[in-house]
Amino acid sequence: MSARIFIISFSLLCTVAADASAANATNKDVEQLIATDKRMQRAFVDRDLAALQQIFTDDYVLVVSSGKERTKAMILADVASPDVRWEINETSGWAVRVHGDTAIVVAMLHQKGVDHGEAFDSNVKFSDTYIRDNGVWRNVHAHASRAVEVKAPSA
Repeated sequence: MSARIFIISFSLLCTVAADASAANATNKDVEQLIATDKRMQRAFVDRDLAALQQIFTDDYVLVVSSGKERTKAMILADVASPDVRWEINETSGWAVRVHGDTAIVVAMLHQKGVDHGEAFDSNVKFSDTYIRDNGVWRNVHAHASRAVEVKAPSA
């Protein structure tokens, strides 16, 4: 009987240790995803095409609030263009969910700059879908919506 109790206790201990290890991996993943997001947003201001090449998958697509789709090639062309520049491109308020090798990052993004002579200063809420590719988080899809203030209904 005591051998049986030992085996059950040992099994429970191993399960708790495995769960703790998974939680630590998730915390590390969350930190890596937020760092990747910050690096990606900063790459627009710095015109760091190499960083964006690395972060975006080749089939990356961004769906903007108008419903139009922007491909990786289109975004890289904007970043390389002297007619488009970002003065501010900063995120805040991240919510990160990790499911194995897939993750969703939702946050607010403040963008300010000039697009072909027209100034812009906007706040958007976005969701980015990341996949873990050879141990590195890469952005495969994004959706951005204009940030709007939501008010509680009047009583």
